[in-house]
Amino acid sequence: MPAAVTMLSFTLCYGAALALEVLGLWARPRWRRLAVVAAAIAGLVAQTWYLAERAASSPWAPLSSQHDWYLSAAWVLALIYVGLVLYQPRASIGLFLLPIVLALIGAARFASIEPMAGAEMPRIWGILHGVFLMLGAVAVLLGFVAGLMYLVQSARLKNKAPLSDRFRLPSLEWLERVNARSLIAATVLVGLGFISGVLMRLALRDGSGLRWTDPVVLSLSGMFSWLVAAEAFRLAYPAARRGRKVAYLTLAGFVFLVITLAAFMSSQSMHGRAVSSRESRVATEDIATSLETRNPKLETSGGSP
Repeated sequence: MPAAVTMLSFTLCYGAALALEVLGLWARPRWRRLAVVAAAIAGLVAQTWYLAERAASSPWAPLSSQHDWYLSAAWVLALIYVGLVLYQPRASIGLFLLPIVLALIGAARFASIEPMAGAEMPRIWGILHGVFLMLGAVAVLLGFVAGLMYLVQSARLKNKAPLSDRFRLPSLEWLERVNARSLIAATVLVGLGFISGVLMRLALRDGSGLRWTDPVVLSLSGMFSWLVAAEAFRLAYPAARRGRKVAYLTLAGFVFLVITLAAFMSSQSMHGRAVSSRESRVATEDIATSLETRNPKLETSGGSP
């Protein structure tokens, strides 16, 4: 199947980039960095083509299936990785970031490709909800990676471990800035995703489909509350002493994200239940009926604009 081959191709490209990053722990030939960038860019090109084909063939809003959602998050992280490789060419950032990219692709491999229940929502709200939550998850993951690197670098400096050209990390100041900005971005984006989700449900049938007990809604509200509390702590804590504390907070945010993604995959959640063909047909008919009601001219012209 061509789609499966394409997905395998960018997975192999990112895997090759990770293997070259691991090789750098033992040897750093001159061609290695160029090969890392080439492999990552090749993976981005193949993945972009794959996602574009998926978007062109889908009648629903972008990010309407679990499969596309995970792959879009992996694509954004891979794009950030390429930028960081060019900005910090000597740092071993790929050892921390690329495994997450491959993990998201692996999750997409086993996720449903069918539109989720609720994909028949108004298109604009579906786009905003999916994009905000996807970018919020990326911000949480980026903060997790920056926090993990901060703790590793801090431990190395505290124990006065000898610095090695084969395993370099960015400075603590740079990692702290990335950590803080990721926390801010995650708080804002997850909050916007939560609010757009509520508005999306309210826009359909006067809110009759809104379920506050949905596992994703509960876990997402918990993660958003934690992010707000973590950001408040970051602002209130003295700047000179909060680097390590904020790193731990972003690691805890990653735990909340894992719980939310587990709920996302659950069949008990609206987000984890695929739309059946009958539901899709009924939703399409409802939208068409609504348009005809608002535009009587469509009825007199046989339904054509």
